[in-house]
Amino acid sequence: MPTVMADDWAADFFQDADGFELPKLVAWFSDDIEVRFGNAPAIHGKAAAEAAFGGFWSSIAGMRHKRESIVIDGDLAAQFSQVTYARHDGSEATMPVASQLRRTGEHQIDRLWIVIDMAPLFQAAV
Repeated sequence: MPTVMADDWAADFFQDADGFELPKLVAWFSDDIEVRFGNAPAIHGKAAAEAAFGGFWSSIAGMRHKRESIVIDGDLAAQFSQVTYARHDGSEATMPVASQLRRTGEHQIDRLWIVIDMAPLFQAAV
């Protein structure tokens, strides 16, 4: 079981992400956020990030992160997780993910880099 730190803001972020409420997630983002999913082109700006998450979330029924490890150094965090995505057909896909988050002085995230292979999510459920 991972140790929880006093200022575990990354846990709060992932809890809001797993809550699957787009306004709660977007509230974390700075106006100039940069989001990267794997090797896809970077997404720049809060409105573009909101549209990207909205589009992705419409393709799934939910998700949950199970933290395996975390490194937090002030306003920079790197988390390694197993993320389980719920598909609309009721099946699930679990895969490893590494996420890097950076907060501004105003405690908004201006960098969210997500390293994951999404292929298993979109393969037909067995």
